[in-house]
Amino acid sequence: MDFLVDLAVVTVSCLALGLLSKYLRQASIPVYIIAGIILGKSGLDLITSYEFVEWLGKIGVILLMFYIGYEFNFKGIKEPGRLFAGCTDFAVNFIAGFSLGLLIGLSLLEAFILASAVYISSSAIAISSLIENKRLIYPEAETVVWLMVFEDIILAILLVVLTSIMSSSLAMIPVSLAMTLLLIVCILTLIRRLSNFISPLFERDDEIPILLTFALLFGFSAIAYLLSISEVIVAFFLGSALSEVKSFKKLFGDTISFKNLFITIFFFSFGMMFPFKFAGLPSTDFVFALLTLITLSIFGKFASGALIGKRLYGSLEMGLRVGAYTTPRGEFSIVLLAVAIGMGEGISELLFSLVIAYVILLSIVGAFIAKHGDRIGKVMMGGINKLQQESKG
Repeated sequence: MDFLVDLAVVTVSCLALGLLSKYLRQASIPVYIIAGIILGKSGLDLITSYEFVEWLGKIGVILLMFYIGYEFNFKGIKEPGRLFAGCTDFAVNFIAGFSLGLLIGLSLLEAFILASAVYISSSAIAISSLIENKRLIYPEAETVVWLMVFEDIILAILLVVLTSIMSSSLAMIPVSLAMTLLLIVCILTLIRRLSNFISPLFERDDEIPILLTFALLFGFSAIAYLLSISEVIVAFFLGSALSEVKSFKKLFGDTISFKNLFITIFFFSFGMMFPFKFAGLPSTDFVFALLTLITLSIFGKFASGALIGKRLYGSLEMGLRVGAYTTPRGEFSIVLLAVAIGMGEGISELLFSLVIAYVILLSIVGAFIAKHGDRIGKVMMGGINKLQQESKG
């Protein structure tokens, strides 16, 4: 019965720290990771069934991607300017992260993972900041929401590329990609063809609807696992396919509760599993690399935001606000690193420690920047105007 003690340790510690983060109006993701670091292998080592807690955490990642897939809107990509905004955000921030990764001695694969973590913002923190600042009705808020959606698309592609690279030789990557695409097409086609049959099952008021949901989710995830395809990609597209089934909408609210519980355990399990240390670099070099990465990430989001604002609205200040709201990093950077680690060897302690520390710090700093995005955008614009006037004078 040790697992019950572990569950009590995980849920009680996350509850206490989660309440504290809500009271302080800070992002909750870093405190769950910190709880795992303190109570897991790097700290007090209070957990006895590490594999059991890690297993629960993996369910959280699958449910998170299923949730994102359900909420995803493919039609938005056709709106004017949106493709430019998404591609600009990707190009500026991915290239910056990839370049720095190579500069500090990471391998090409690790630099790819670091660049992906640097590129992807935290949707939860960004959207919460827009709601808190009552900015959802403003034009730039629509762009911020769209960037979060576009990042979901790119995340799915990055996961396909990453898992293909890590599970195959270079020559087998096209085969792995083809298998992934084939499975996705099969899921989308099967759900569409069977919608008339499964739709009444989702309307029942007994245990059948939730059993059907998890049977589909775990069934397709198991097939993906057996084919060496990432199960989170399958979960994403299964969620997207079920969004077309109208009767599933009511049941979707129930799955969100499961998602919230298991994703919290995921962040805890991620912190508890690995020895957190300064890897192969001297601590001062590690701190310097970390601070450089954070500075570059903040600058990258403001730079891409400025380009987007200038192109879409003809306003640099609106672009700077877009940059401020997209600064926080969080859940997806961790998910991407977890998938890479789950695929096997090849991830150095340097990359692991760097990304964990990066997400913890930038989720806190980024949440602050997003919360005060309007004021920061105005102050930066005032500074830019002053510099322009001085150069003219």
